[in-house]
Amino acid sequence: MRPPDKVCKNAEPFSNIRKMNKRDITGIAGSYGLAPNKRLGQNFLADDGIASKIISVISPSLDDDIIEVGPGLGALTEPLSRGCRSLTAVEIDSGLCRYLTERFAGYKNVRIEHADFLKYSAPDLYTKAVSNLPYYCASSILFKMALALKKAGLYVMLQKEMAERISAPPGGKEYGALTVTLAYYYNAKIAFNVPREVFYPRPDVASAFVKLERREETLSAAENILFHTIVKSSFWGRRKTIFRALVSSPHLSFDKDQIRNALELAGIDEKTRGEEYGVDKYCLLARLLAAGTNGKD
Repeated sequence: MRPPDKVCKNAEPFSNIRKMNKRDITGIAGSYGLAPNKRLGQNFLADDGIASKIISVISPSLDDDIIEVGPGLGALTEPLSRGCRSLTAVEIDSGLCRYLTERFAGYKNVRIEHADFLKYSAPDLYTKAVSNLPYYCASSILFKMALALKKAGLYVMLQKEMAERISAPPGGKEYGALTVTLAYYYNAKIAFNVPREVFYPRPDVASAFVKLERREETLSAAENILFHTIVKSSFWGRRKTIFRALVSSPHLSFDKDQIRNALELAGIDEKTRGEEYGVDKYCLLARLLAAGTNGKD
């Protein structure tokens, strides 16, 4: 699988791009016999101002090969395609794919793929990944992107609560295993909050647009596996100290002395809790435990 032919197109100002408002959405849906699929979490962006802000944050260039997951009716697909070298849009809904294939038939740098991204073999060629993530599987898609698209920065619409968890600093109530795990792969920042009213149909929760810049991976394959297990173990009992959480975790088999020694060498007080520490401390802990023992799950 490869991106579309890399045909450079002149970037156009957003004001010249075809817009997508609620009236357009209902008209297209009626013409193609489509309806927002609640099971798939479909909420279509229907606000020109928000779409313009998103494009400004993504800032596509003619050096970019972009993958868009869940393009919907193409509110972002068109402006992205006019500013990038190539764009692959992966859409699970067959009706939407039919519409998108017709709409972008004349775009040589756009490919529409009918696929479930979680089962899709994405080539690691993309520089940016864009998605309005459905709430029910947002974390699964994020981790698939992290593992499959190692060159790409992510630009995603998320439920506001999840966005706050991903970008939370250590010590806060939103900070948890998801925060630390994603922080190994990305530096996350909320670009702006997005109200419910800009989508059709209107979702039950507010959203936020998040930029995740790719970080260099610093752990070996074995250390990486252990890192994920340590993070999961550190947060599986929020009221436990980090020492107690690791010692009593069903996911680890290190003895008390191994864990105590590793914590001390990492500069981690065994009486503190896991939410007090950033990703770098967890990486160091994974290296120390991996170097000192062959303990496994």
